[in-house]
Amino acid sequence: MRLIAPMLATAGALPDTTPERPWSFEMKYDGCRLLASVGGGEPVLWTRAMNVVTPSYPEIADALNAVFGGRGRIVLDGEVVVLDHGTPSFRLLQRRMGIVHATKPLQRRIPVTFLPFDVLALGDRDLTKRSYLDRRAELAELDAILQDVGGLPITVPPFWENQSGKIMLNAAKSAGMDGVLAKRSTSIYLPGRRSRAWIQQALRTTSSLLVIGFVGSSRSVAALILGAYDAEGRLVLVGSVSSGLTIQMRRQLREEFRPLERSSSPLTDPLPPAHEPLGVVWLDARLVVDVAYREHTSDGLRDPSLKGRRYDIDHQSVKWVLSQ
Repeated sequence: MRLIAPMLATAGALPDTTPERPWSFEMKYDGCRLLASVGGGEPVLWTRAMNVVTPSYPEIADALNAVFGGRGRIVLDGEVVVLDHGTPSFRLLQRRMGIVHATKPLQRRIPVTFLPFDVLALGDRDLTKRSYLDRRAELAELDAILQDVGGLPITVPPFWENQSGKIMLNAAKSAGMDGVLAKRSTSIYLPGRRSRAWIQQALRTTSSLLVIGFVGSSRSVAALILGAYDAEGRLVLVGSVSSGLTIQMRRQLREEFRPLERSSSPLTDPLPPAHEPLGVVWLDARLVVDVAYREHTSDGLRDPSLKGRRYDIDHQSVKWVLSQ
């Protein structure tokens, strides 16, 4: 079976719909892209990287097969999430992503949900050349079948027509979503291509953090090691960042770091050697920066980006409440 590569969105500010250029909007869920094929053989699930992960999410494959297995080939594009009180939690999803074969106890402990937002094939019909709204109409018919069965780990998410980007972003923020996707209502599906027919704007958190170390050379900085004081006043590790560092900043910071270098970690509880970042040079925790990120997980900051220096914040006041 030929796997279809997913169409990708372009990052940018959300557009407002007009009669000449109508847009539709979807919430951006904090999960992982997942495509599925069912009918005409065993169900197959695969990722954006084209890796087959059917055994990782057997409850989704089984549910799709039970409902659509006898209806001819159906190819869906969507997102796999773990819902925590109704809101997707990437932290919980991570505990399923690395599992090649998910056992029944794991499925019960961390249940996943498949959110199909597009349909690419129905039987012998290739729908990729049909418009977004036409494909959504076909998906609505499949959703009606899912609703009749009920109790499945599959939910077709809603979409909105003729809205403004600002209204959709405010709605996403209120709902605790990851952001918003705008899709041109007349757009076709372009497998494996990134297109401005789909525009994605993520909602991110910005925090002030301490630079407690760096990885780099004698002339330049490759990444910053970040920390902050917890509720008990202990200096703890928060994560690292490299995105957002310009060439000029990398060289300038390297010079600023020289008088701050120290031979040991400034953390209240030094890291075990096995967990210490490779090649790190530790610093006195004096310099404060702003960092934007999606989420804090047990592995650190997810998709962090340096926003800039903060000269107006006392380094001793940089606090952080670690995610549990």
